[in-house]
Amino acid sequence: MTSVRTFLDRLAAVALASLTAACAPGPEQVYADRGLAAAFGDRKGFLEAFTPESQQLIESQISLTEAYGLKKENPVNLLVFPTLESVEEAGEGEVLLNVSRGSTQRQILFVKTDAGWRIDLKKLAKLWDPKGQKT
Repeated sequence: MTSVRTFLDRLAAVALASLTAACAPGPEQVYADRGLAAAFGDRKGFLEAFTPESQQLIESQISLTEAYGLKKENPVNLLVFPTLESVEEAGEGEVLLNVSRGSTQRQILFVKTDAGWRIDLKKLAKLWDPKGQKT
């Protein structure tokens, strides 16, 4: 009886893990959730869209731009766009989100991590030139 119970417990755990993995949000949902967090001033929620290393950099940039009143240079303004135009594969474990705000268009690179889809600023910097345009 114990072995049957153990088997059923393990089976339930595997099923739950599979269901959780299948329901993990894709990059589009992560981007939308973080845009919503930014709109409501939820800095912690916004930062969750980034890799841990990138979170530290973004948090510092947000603090500096707020301290010096540099609204245009604020990472929220540079990375949050209301319209998702398209999604394209960019390599193994990488996806490009093509986003826009009016006539301004950007590409946001997401990478698959153990924590889910996240923005890696080092990889994103390689994609953008200093003006924020695709190179």
